[in-house]
Amino acid sequence: MLRRPQVEPFVVERAGCVQVRFLRDQGGRVLAFLERLLRLAVRLEGRPAGVVAEALRRQERRVRDASRLRGIAKTLLDLSDVRPPPGADLASRVREAVFRARGALWPPTPGDRLAPYERAAAELGLLVPDLDRLLYADTPAARLVVGVPRLAPQALLDRYNLELARGLLLDARQVTLTARGGWRRIFRAVKLARLMYEIAPRTRGGYRVTLTGPAAPFVVRAERYGARLARVVPALVRAPGWRLEAEVLRGGRSLIYRLDGRAPLGPMRRSGGRRRERPATTYDSSWERDLAREFRTKLGAERDGWTLAREATPVAAGGELLLPDFTLRHRDGREALVELVGFWTPEYLEAKLRKVRTAGLSHLILVVYRGLAVGREAEALEAAAPGPVVWFTDRPRAGEVLAAAERVARAADPSAHR
Repeated sequence: MLRRPQVEPFVVERAGCVQVRFLRDQGGRVLAFLERLLRLAVRLEGRPAGVVAEALRRQERRVRDASRLRGIAKTLLDLSDVRPPPGADLASRVREAVFRARGALWPPTPGDRLAPYERAAAELGLLVPDLDRLLYADTPAARLVVGVPRLAPQALLDRYNLELARGLLLDARQVTLTARGGWRRIFRAVKLARLMYEIAPRTRGGYRVTLTGPAAPFVVRAERYGARLARVVPALVRAPGWRLEAEVLRGGRSLIYRLDGRAPLGPMRRSGGRRRERPATTYDSSWERDLAREFRTKLGAERDGWTLAREATPVAAGGELLLPDFTLRHRDGREALVELVGFWTPEYLEAKLRKVRTAGLSHLILVVYRGLAVGREAEALEAAAPGPVVWFTDRPRAGEVLAAAERVARAADPSAHR
């Protein structure tokens, strides 16, 4: 994601609103330059990131706006596969040994530049040239660019504009999303970003999603969650009829930022390079991760036809929606929903209880931390739940959750998986 200095030169304020000046091709000149930039990056594959970044920076003589180039270069490097060089895990030990040796030989005398390295090399059982190479091998600039994406110039231009659009959300305190479809992907992105959300169906179809940070009402700088809010944008722009409206704080003033499908962000493309994709399964908390791990590794044959899916399929709860954390599916077609209940704020807990009561789902299993600091609300939660409540003290037990699913699972609703 672009940083504020790479976005700020292209921000425009007008009549209480804020927008971004996107980069557009001008008679083919922009695309021709991006093609040159891509070829240069490919030629430098295998070099340290610092070397590649400096080579891209030196293209400033070919452009009118160095701020644009810095943003494009960062976008390209962020898309590339960058890995630590061999021996990077030894860097901290090497530095400690060299600095300790330098201290023992202080003050330096003319001609003893290599003396600390020689002493440290003898201590670590390494050669002096190895120490020089490993001294700062764990820094970002030393990482090796092993895979540059094989993008078309237009794809890089689209991605840069997308990063500009996301960058303005770094100072956002609340974001509202609407779309005509693609909600499973959007809901998954919302959960992976660990955001608080309010979701309501729209009369014209689809949903209206309002996003804030977990503790936004209680922090001095509510815009601290801007980076998380920005993570949802790539999923949103893949949806038909998408629209975003955000409240952005700038200089102590609250401005409105609007974005929709008319922005030149292009379709989300898969890169042709060797960049490793982020794992599809990511968990919001260690409890979710523990439950999934235990289900996968410890139950073995005792699963008896059950699979645990990390999905974000919305469930109607009156005028709102509930997003269960997991879905348990049996090969015979039955399924049960699993929702882990944690404590963030009293308002969040109240909203959770309201949704659980309204949904009235007998196959919804609530997995609740027994140390939840909610007082009498613990009893209210159990009484309100239409399905079973599974309590845990240190971590959720997959066997107990599976036993509850055997009792309450029901045939799946095909329409729920659109």
